[in-house]
Formats: sequence, structure tokens, C-alpha cells
Amino acid sequence: MAWVKVAQAGDIPVGGMRRVTVGEDDIALYHLEEGFYATSDTCTHASQSLTEGRLEGHIVACPKHGGKFDVRTGAAVAFPCVYPLQTYPVEVRDGEVWLDYEEYP
Repeated sequence: MAWVKVAQAGDIPVGGMRRVTVGEDDIALYHLEEGFYATSDTCTHASQSLTEGRLEGHIVACPKHGGKFDVRTGAAVAFPCVYPLQTYPVEVRDGEVWLDYEEYP
């Protein structure tokens, strides 16, 4: 895996989220009170962008059918979603958000 800079920490307010593209993957960054988290941006149920949904605490809701995921673990926590999201390690270094990412063939 390789660490990739994906954002400036100050550009995403606490309680906010942003989609970034790394390689060929869309990844959702979430800024919670306790820090930054990252998951795949695509709902595992409806192939919808999660960053177009809403973030309430540590739960993101898909805008299409309302399924929900815990952004800290990727776990599906509300029907119709049953499959988890891919998660990525995140670090903040000197005000920059870095993501540990591996491109799969």
C-alpha cells in the first residue's frame, strides 16, 4: 500500500464529507469530531454516491434508498444495505489528509 495526499484537513469541516478520486476509485472522506475516516464512496446496495447523501454523527445515509453505514468501520447498519463498505486508513500530517491506498488490478 502507498500513502496518498487527498485533501487539506481545513477544507472539510467537522461533520462534513467529500468525495475524492484516487486511481480509478471514488473514495468518501468524512471528518468526525474524533478525526478523519475514509470508505468507498459507492453504496453497496444501489451503486449511489454516498457523499451525495447525509452524514449524521458517524452514520452516512445513501440518498437513493436510505440505507446506512458506519463510516468508522464500513459496516452496513440499516436495510436495505447488508454488505460493508471498503475502508481505508487515514492520517493527518501537517494539516494534510493522507490515505493508505492500494490499486487493485
